[in-house]
Amino acid sequence: MKPHLTVFVFLFVCTLCLTLVLMPLFIRVAVARGFVDIPNARKVHSQPMPRIGGMVIFISLYLAMVFAIWLFPTVFEQYFLGKLNLFLVLGSVVAFLVGVADDLKRLDPWQKLLMQLMAAGIAFAGGIRIDSIGFYSLFQVELDWLSPVVTIFWIVLVINAFNLIDGLDGLAGGVGLIASGILAYVCFLHNNLPGMAYMAAIAGGLLGFLRYNFYPASVFMGDGGSYFLGYLLGVVSILGAGKNTAAMTFLVPMLAVALPVIDVTLAILRRFVRGQEIFGADKRHFHHMLLRQGLSHRGAVLFLYGAALCICGSALVFIKIRDERAFFLLLLLGGAILYGLARVGYFHGYDAKALLPWIMDVGDGIGLRRSRRSFFNLQLKINGARTLPDLQRHLETVMAHLDISIGALYLAPDRQALELRGEDGPRPDEDERRQMTPLYASVTHRRAQPDWLWHNPQHPMDQLHRRLFRVEMDLYNAAGRNFGALVLLKSQAVSPVSHYTLNRIEHLRRSLLNALENIERESGRGNATPTVVGLP
Repeated sequence: MKPHLTVFVFLFVCTLCLTLVLMPLFIRVAVARGFVDIPNARKVHSQPMPRIGGMVIFISLYLAMVFAIWLFPTVFEQYFLGKLNLFLVLGSVVAFLVGVADDLKRLDPWQKLLMQLMAAGIAFAGGIRIDSIGFYSLFQVELDWLSPVVTIFWIVLVINAFNLIDGLDGLAGGVGLIASGILAYVCFLHNNLPGMAYMAAIAGGLLGFLRYNFYPASVFMGDGGSYFLGYLLGVVSILGAGKNTAAMTFLVPMLAVALPVIDVTLAILRRFVRGQEIFGADKRHFHHMLLRQGLSHRGAVLFLYGAALCICGSALVFIKIRDERAFFLLLLLGGAILYGLARVGYFHGYDAKALLPWIMDVGDGIGLRRSRRSFFNLQLKINGARTLPDLQRHLETVMAHLDISIGALYLAPDRQALELRGEDGPRPDEDERRQMTPLYASVTHRRAQPDWLWHNPQHPMDQLHRRLFRVEMDLYNAAGRNFGALVLLKSQAVSPVSHYTLNRIEHLRRSLLNALENIERESGRGNATPTVVGLP
């Protein structure tokens, strides 16, 4: 057996034995000191449980490393000394201590995130980084300045993934054991001995931990253990990708930790869509959904073991297939995951009739929809109006874009209430009033003529009394200055009101206020004189 292979076997066996020996001792100390996890409505256990399993794994792993350095000094001097390994150890210690602090005294979510970012930043400073992402020979993207962002994001994502999946006895430990085995093989293919050594050691620690953590558990991993486990797997998944991403892409090591990463990613999206706290807690993780489907505690864990094995098995297939077929296999894997999520009821409650409009609204809000971009162009034109004739011309274009039936603008000559303008202004003749009854019968009961009036030639006047949609907005700026009022009428019998209409109208109100302020400013006559009246 080659010397470095002997080191890996020793690390696995030594960490396994140390974990099996130390775990009972630490359990007794934890119970005596009250270092236990108290049950609550969100958790599935019913009695206080020691949460020092991760601490034992952490101590066992680094004790085994010390013994290996003592027994195999030549191998460690050749392969394990250097900046990268020093920073890897330092970052793992930071991640572990943050988890322990959270176990002892619940930290604020932002405090935890800041410390996780620090641990990931230490790894990046040590040379552990994602420089490019490729899909074999199909494409290759150099990250350049995005490298630190992507690297740190990935490590933090994996840390929180294993923390959130640690919800059932044996779940995080078993999934971590499967992932560490796959990553050890990937590191072996790349001749990455440090990564393989850490995966051999963590696999031994997790196997010993499962002796006490598999259902019914006598000890929990705790946040210290899940942070430590997630950190090592996140870092080694980067090391396992290697430098030649055209031959071995980041996809393969990423699939090794895909199950918990998918869980945490969906949790973030779910909480964002529902308006919940991103760092809050709920009972809609994979294991919770399986329990709701009627599976037993042990059955849910075994099911997720099987899912992890299938995903990791696909990673081994991607190692062998390095051409266009990999893309179609990836699509097949994604479809299978979505189907599995649907079968366990993960998407229950997400009615497409409610979700799709929300997605469209989000796209509309950030300007992805063409109609929103077109309206934004009209907003810019209104904002840029410096004379009343220009404003009138752009308003007509906006009215036609919104398919408004009648648009009217009343301009206030001073800071007095708009109702006084209606009393003092010229009264319309009876023919005009009869023709524009929908306008003059609006909530203001105005008797004055509007300063600007537009009628859509595509909307017959005899249709304007049917299913009328009315909007009236007083034009007050942030300083409380009253510039007038905008009145819009739309016949829903001719053109139904889109659910985007009100949003567009509010954008129009803001742009119109900006234009009126600019016109008054350009006139240079101040507020004492009626400068925004009398559109031709």
